[in-house]
Amino acid sequence: MVIVKPLIAIIVGNERNINSEWLLRHFSVVSEAGGIPAAFLSRGDPSNVTAIADGILLIEGPDVHPYFYGEDPSPYMRSVNYERDKFEIELFKRALKMDIPVLGVGRGMQIMNVAMNGTLYQDLEKEIPKAIKHSWDPRETDPSQRLHSIRMKTASKLYDILKDRLDVASTNEIFIHVNSFHHQGIKRVGEGFRSVAFSIDGIAEAIEMKDGFYIGVQWNPQFLPEMRSLYEGFVKAAHESQLRRIQREQIEAEAENSGNEV
Repeated sequence: MVIVKPLIAIIVGNERNINSEWLLRHFSVVSEAGGIPAAFLSRGDPSNVTAIADGILLIEGPDVHPYFYGEDPSPYMRSVNYERDKFEIELFKRALKMDIPVLGVGRGMQIMNVAMNGTLYQDLEKEIPKAIKHSWDPRETDPSQRLHSIRMKTASKLYDILKDRLDVASTNEIFIHVNSFHHQGIKRVGEGFRSVAFSIDGIAEAIEMKDGFYIGVQWNPQFLPEMRSLYEGFVKAAHESQLRRIQREQIEAEAENSGNEV
C-alpha cells in the first residue's frame, strides 16, 4: 500500500483570491503540518473535490447569503457570493457523508453551521446591543494581533488539540485571546454541532461535532503560532481518513476480483 501525504483542498471564491496573503498563509501552515495544500475554485460539481480530497479547508470570505438560512438580507449585509455559498454548503454535506475531515475558518465555520440548518446574525453590531468589536479592518489591523478574549470549554476536541501550545490550565474553561475580522456570527447552532468557545458577549467562536473532525473557528488561526496544533490535528485526521479510504478501496477490489473468479 502506497501512502502519500494527505491532500487538503482549500476552497477559494475566484482566481483573484489565489495570491492573497491570507490564502498563502493557509498553504504554508497546512504544508508545515504535513499536508499537501491545493486550491479549488468554488464552482462546478463539489463531487470533483470530494473524489480526491483527504481533508477540506473552508476559509474566510464574503457574507453568507441569508437565503440559505431562510431570511431576507438586512441593510447591513455586505458582499455575498451566492454560487460559492451553494457550492460550499453542498461540499460540506458530501464531506460529512464521506468521512472527509473539514476545518472551517471564519466564514468557513458559518458555512458549516448553515449547512446543518443553523442560522446567523447578519450583523452583530446591529443585532447584539452589547456586542464587543468583532469587525476589525484587516487593511488597517495586523492579522496576528490578538484583539479580544474568548473562553473555551476544556471538555472539547478543540481544547484537546490546542492545550499543549496554549500553556493554560483550568477545570472547566480557559481564556485566550484571538484575532477577529467578522461582522456576522452564529445565532442558532446547526444540527450535530455544539459551541465550544465564546466571546464575552456570548457569541459562539468555535463549534465542533462529536464524531469525526468537523471543527469551525471564528478567528483566523493561520496567523497565530499557538494555533499550529489545529492544522496539525486537521492534517492528522485527513491522513487517517485517507487510510480508511484506501482500505475500503482494497476491500472492494478484492471482493470484485473474487466475484470474477467464480
